[in-house]
Amino acid sequence: MVCPTYNRSEAITRTIDSVRAQTVEDWELLVVSDGCDDDTEAWVARAAREDPRVRLVRIARTGHPSGPRNAGLAGARGAYTAYLDHDDTWHPHHLHVVLGLLEGGADLAASGCEYRDAAGAVAAGLPPLSCCWHRQLQLMGPMFEPSRVAHRSGLVESVGGWRAGAGLEDWDLWLRLADAGHTFATALEPTAVLLTDGGTRRHRMARPHRMPLVHLADARSAHTLLGELRTGRYDETFRAACREDMREWYADMVRDGGFVRPGDWHGDLGDEIDRVVGGAGRLFEELVLVPDRGRFALARNLLCARPEHARRATALLPAVQPRQLRLLTELAEEAGRTGRVNAGSRQPVRPAGGTAEGENARRC
Repeated sequence: MVCPTYNRSEAITRTIDSVRAQTVEDWELLVVSDGCDDDTEAWVARAAREDPRVRLVRIARTGHPSGPRNAGLAGARGAYTAYLDHDDTWHPHHLHVVLGLLEGGADLAASGCEYRDAAGAVAAGLPPLSCCWHRQLQLMGPMFEPSRVAHRSGLVESVGGWRAGAGLEDWDLWLRLADAGHTFATALEPTAVLLTDGGTRRHRMARPHRMPLVHLADARSAHTLLGELRTGRYDETFRAACREDMREWYADMVRDGGFVRPGDWHGDLGDEIDRVVGGAGRLFEELVLVPDRGRFALARNLLCARPEHARRATALLPAVQPRQLRLLTELAEEAGRTGRVNAGSRQPVRPAGGTAEGENARRC
């Protein structure tokens, strides 16, 4: 197990203690200090004296978790590798769950999780759709934080290791592994507790890439469209389109044989789509307006690490969100023609019904 840390001080002991409490006892934990200059290393050394399965590894400061993770991989000696970020913890059965998936033949395993704030209160639930996996899902959105993941040792090195840079390094790595033909097995059972807080690195990261959704000829039309979308009056229409897009997309992924659902979840994907999409909050708040090749685009910010990744996701988008993009195009044309959008001019898209496969609400 690899735990990168920087200036966590005594709080690192909660993370280490959650490993020491595992029902699986045959493990080794490498806590990799990324040039800590506080007393974190002393606390890790104390834990190592109490439990020789804990090892302190020191490296020069890199300023990015990929550096200590790669250092941990270089020193790891087990057949499997798991990750645990220094502000997360595991429930006692975490290793039992992910090892069960790996020993069942999976290359990579991901468990469910609980999201908690700094005070320890539950901040968000994890819908079953967020534990589904397919190579297209891996391309289109970030999945499986490192503290939920374990894999066969050697896999990560075979695709170039963890990479530093802007963007989510876990999204980048899991996609490279998927491109190499490796697949996840998943469990919905929450075995990891993840900190979600405005002060965490994920919330502070710049958004280096954007996914254009629709182009408009001038800034005025673009501002008009974005303002109208954010009023909420089109939410019902777009939710209906999102639901149908998701149903069709997931049905295609299931048919191609590469779709993975959590092994411990037997619910109906169509019902889960309806639940998640119907419970989504206000839409379009995350959209930005950007100049793009002499025009103006409404776009989504992406946390992917590489421009090639952003290009691939943008290229796939029309195939997986055709109804939503068609609605945006129609509204954009109206805004460009008249300088306004008529709220009554678009009727909700009616679901066609039938069997369906789902996605989480982020796809809307």
